[in-house]
Amino acid sequence: DEIMKLGLEQEITDLAVHFPGQAYLFSQPIELRFNEMISGVRSDVGVKLFGDEFDVLVKKAQDIEKILKSIEGNADVSTEQVTGQSVLQIKVNREELARYGVPAQTLLQTISLIPQKDVTFFTEGEVLHIESQSSKTDIKTMEVADFPHIPRVETQPLVMRGSLFALGIKTTAFTASVSSIKPELGSIYIFQKKEHTLTFVATDSFRLMEKTVSLKGVILTESLLIPYKNALEIARVAETFDGDVSFCFTENQCALQAGNIYVTSRLTSGTFPDYEQIIPKEYSVEAVLLTSDLGHALKKTNIFLNKFLQLTCTVSEGAVTFSSQNGECGATTESIKATTQGGELRLNFNQRYLSEVMPHITDDSVALKCAGVGRPIVLENVHDRSFRYLIMPMNK
Repeated sequence: DEIMKLGLEQEITDLAVHFPGQAYLFSQPIELRFNEMISGVRSDVGVKLFGDEFDVLVKKAQDIEKILKSIEGNADVSTEQVTGQSVLQIKVNREELARYGVPAQTLLQTISLIPQKDVTFFTEGEVLHIESQSSKTDIKTMEVADFPHIPRVETQPLVMRGSLFALGIKTTAFTASVSSIKPELGSIYIFQKKEHTLTFVATDSFRLMEKTVSLKGVILTESLLIPYKNALEIARVAETFDGDVSFCFTENQCALQAGNIYVTSRLTSGTFPDYEQIIPKEYSVEAVLLTSDLGHALKKTNIFLNKFLQLTCTVSEGAVTFSSQNGECGATTESIKATTQGGELRLNFNQRYLSEVMPHITDDSVALKCAGVGRPIVLENVHDRSFRYLIMPMNK
């Protein structure tokens, strides 16, 4: 019955209108699919508009919509929404919520699933009630005394560019040890080697990354050890803030302030290894090759790695050769043209250690340096010398 159908459509429209930013039309499933296959439009009549100027197309589409709506007998006229989608942002006042001990994540997930604009909050005893037109939610609160206390670090802050501070952390964190046996190896070592810079270092005893970042005006009188997982959280906050951040620290605690976001972390007590002792002062063999060629060779050798992830690197005159072998799959060898100095050298490495540094090489060319058999290999950018990456060789 056509009258019943129209009444049903009206009832659906009355309910759907409460969802902001949506457009609706009524059709039949098979009819809709045939319309779409034939014309690319999910309706009986469609108007397609073509052009290069997006803003002009949007304006003209709105004009066409007005004209079509003025024609007698029209129904469900709407313009496809390709821009200006409605977004509802809810910012939680965490300090206010903390008075009731409400988990912020639970609250945000609950609100995100409520379609109505109007939401009512009220408390009864130890329960927070959230009500809307179509739902009611009860969230148990915690004792305020049980809510974690965030310590304030009240010292003279270091003011610096957040994105650069984050760069130093993210460039080195992947080499930190995941073991808790030696906490200092599971931390990022931060100190000032040169004026107007900060140097970040991490190692798991098999490889080491050193990254120096230029931060004009920053003076760090003491070295710091920040657990690498905590440091990554600090970096995540620092890099998303457009501007300078403030960093404070005491003997056991550090804190970063980025706008209205405040992050704290404990510091690792201990002494970071004197890593300069293991970095060769002189090199007997050096090779410069294209970063893209190195990346390609590592991808290919990755297919034929054995269970120890062993990669053989051979430096000879005018070339660097990478090879891997697996008793079940086979073997591969990839030779790369390079500018070399010194004699021939053959070393074995963990292929993963070379692959993981690739995203941090910013130059088109990379330098491989080695002091001899059994000694570590060092990778550096050819032009940007702000990082050094050291890998210990594997026993054959």
